[in-house]
Parts: sequence; structure tokens; C-alpha cells
Amino acid sequence: MNRARPRVLYYAHDHGSGHLRHAARAAATGAFELTVATASAGADRVLPADVGLEPLPSDVVPEHRQRGGSPLHYTPTGPVIRRRFARLLEVAQRVRPDAVVVDVSVETALFLRLAGYPVIHRRMHGDRTDPGHELVYAEADHLIAHYGAELEDPEWQGRFGDKTTFLGAPDTAGRRGVRAGPRSGPAGTLALLTPAATPAVTPAAAPLELSVVTGTGGGGVRWTDLVRAAGQVPGARWHVYGPVRGAPGGPPGDAPGAGGPLPPNLILHGWTDDVPARLREADLVVISAGYSAVADAAASGRPVVLAPEERPFGEQEHFAAAAHRAAGVPWCRWSDESADWATAVRTALRDPASADRLAAAVLVDPAEYRRRWESAVQYAASG
Repeated sequence: MNRARPRVLYYAHDHGSGHLRHAARAAATGAFELTVATASAGADRVLPADVGLEPLPSDVVPEHRQRGGSPLHYTPTGPVIRRRFARLLEVAQRVRPDAVVVDVSVETALFLRLAGYPVIHRRMHGDRTDPGHELVYAEADHLIAHYGAELEDPEWQGRFGDKTTFLGAPDTAGRRGVRAGPRSGPAGTLALLTPAATPAVTPAAAPLELSVVTGTGGGGVRWTDLVRAAGQVPGARWHVYGPVRGAPGGPPGDAPGAGGPLPPNLILHGWTDDVPARLREADLVVISAGYSAVADAAASGRPVVLAPEERPFGEQEHFAAAAHRAAGVPWCRWSDESADWATAVRTALRDPASADRLAAAVLVDPAEYRRRWESAVQYAASG
């Protein structure tokens, strides 16, 4: 690599928006000539204008069922797949990258590695001890993770930590070193009832304002789960941003088939183009345990409750458990009907420093973030 900037081809999976957001952060470092290959719709709205964008054909084969005993995850046959990989190889041959980042796909990483390109594969949480993941971890030239090493599974880190760069996320807002707390002041201004009295949290003067952000990768949180959570904390207004499955239309009131009456403390706002601003407006943040979402929550400076959504390999639940283990961040799974949301909210307010510990484990200085990316690419490209 004797050019001023190395060329990097970034494969971004089209499930959810997080993969594109990670690509955008890499581009914002200015360290690379970056080209993104993806089948994700609306990628041009997420990526910086100076990033090369190469649309890929879809790989969806609805009738495909993976054969039992296959070590891989998704290997359909037919023209759809042939077009997809032919296009990807054509892009790689034209771009001539020094390294390829695969975020994420076992099959794509192995294809590009067999085609002769140095591959950096993204590590994610979850139960990923299957043969496919084991193979890609072993064959990839390097691995990256969008979090700090303290959030990694110790057993996995012992095996693959030496070939992994823990990138974290850039602290563009200067969050590190600033103490977290509710927007309206210390949690002592709220009447937090003891669990022995009642599981509810009630207001002393003004209601607690919660910003709830749901993820795009799984179609959103179920309406009935939101109703159950908001009902446990009636002294707070739950402002929900993002997709909600089964939400009633029209004005508040009875919502047949959607969990009964609309709670007066539950407000659905739909999509927002400025998630960080919505988080800063809150006293407390309830957010999915996706990596980009957690970075947004950590940067907000507000107490945090993680709310993992259903994802392949239990990714978000494993990450929430890791954040609890390393930083003490409380969490509740949306789909868990026995989840104690009142205790989680109370815990986050009583220990806002858990959000500070989360920020320390996720966010890094932008210059250090760039240096880590450069190191990862150099490591892979030097082969």
C-alpha cells in the first residue's frame, strides 16, 4: 500500500441500518478510499456523498431451506445467487481493494477470501460457536468489533483476541468524561418507591420522560410489549421512536387486537431523523441492544436501560448481558412477559454511572478510532 490512502471495499449486510451506519463511521475517518457494496435500500441516505456505492442484487430465495448438517448458514442455488456473487466479484475486481470488510456474512467472507482478497470480518455477540462462524473466524485475515474488549466474551477473546481490533465507536460529541444524569436533574427529585411497597415508579413533581428507540432489523417491538412495560412505570411518559408491530391507528383509546386501551403515558412518534436529539431530551433512555443504538445511548449522557430485541444467534440479548456484566447497565427483554421494567428504570436512575461505564466501554476518541481502523486494515493487507 504505497498510495496516500488504502482502498477498502466494505460489504454491508442489508438487514437493518446498523451495517451501513458502521460503514459511514469508517468513511468519516477519512482514512480510506471507501467503496460500499450492499443490497440495502436507501444506502445513499446513510452514507457520505464521497463514498462509492455499488448496489448488489438481492440474495433472497424465499423457497430455500438450508440443508440439515450444513456448516454454513445460507447457500441457495440458482440465478439469483449467481447474479449476486458475479456482481460482487466484478466490483472487487474493479475497485482492487487492499482489504475487504465483511459486515457481516460468513458466505460472503469466504467467497471473497477464496477469490484472493484479504478479508476483515466483523465479530458480533451471540451464540456463534457453530461451524460456519468458527470457520470464518479462523480464515479471516483479521477481525473487528464495534465495542471495547471489556464487553467481549472472555472465552472467545482468549481464542481470537490476538487477531481482533476492538474499534469501539467514535465519541464525536465529547461524551467521555461527562457524568450521566436525567435531563430534569438528580433522580432524588422523583419518588422512587421501594420494591416492597409496589413495583411502580411515581412522579413527585413532573413526570419522568423516557425516550424509547426500537430497531429496524426485526420489524420493531410488539405493541403489547410496550403496553406492558409502560404500565409498570405509570409515572413516566414513554416516547417511542421507530417501528412498532401491531400498533393501533388513529387517536388514543381502545385498540382492539393491539393489547387493549392505549395507555395515556405511551406516545408513538414514528420515525425520527435525529435519534441523538430525542435521547438528549429524555430523563432516561430505553433502547435496543444493537451496536449503533448502544453507541447512541452511551453518547446521550442519560441513564440507560437496554431492551434487546429478537435477532439471529441471540445477538442483542448476549450484548445486553455483557453490558450488565461489565458496566452494570440494567436490561429487560421486550418479549419477556415477566420482565421487571420498574426495577430496571429504578436501577438506571439510582446508578447513572452505569451509563458512564458503558460509554467508557463503547466510545473512543475519534483520532483513536481512526488509528484503530488504520491498524486493522494494515494488519489484513500486510497478510
